[in-house]
Amino acid sequence: MPAAAPALAAAPAPVALPPIIAKQIASAKLSGVRVLVPSKIDAGLPASHLYGSGGASGKGYDIQLAAAPGCADADACFVAEFWGDPGALNLKTRVTLTKGIDGAFLASRCGASCAPATIEWREFGSRYTIQFMGSRAALVALADSAIEVGPR
Repeated sequence: MPAAAPALAAAPAPVALPPIIAKQIASAKLSGVRVLVPSKIDAGLPASHLYGSGGASGKGYDIQLAAAPGCADADACFVAEFWGDPGALNLKTRVTLTKGIDGAFLASRCGASCAPATIEWREFGSRYTIQFMGSRAALVALADSAIEVGPR
């Protein structure tokens, strides 16, 4: 009788983001900038391997998502980052987001290390920015989710 083939581990499904960064969202609300973050993220990891940090900052908020506690935006553990502040759009490649909102996109770029892709848009009088190591379609989907759900 042949041996059974080993079962392949299923890739983790997208995880609910707000529970992972609940403390950071609560802090970010103190900034006075409406907090927009996606509902889910497909980081290729289970929720138990994702860690939030950050919160309210200078003129807005900065929330980080990492694959290790205390990551401090290091390439080895960076997953995503979410900002809200009063700034203007900086990126040149225009994209259309849900509800007809104009956004801007910058693809991931690599040199000595790799920088994540970035998407930004203006809403509620603020600039919102998401960074994630993903495709243009993945970043648009994250932004669209944040816009559709609305302020947390």
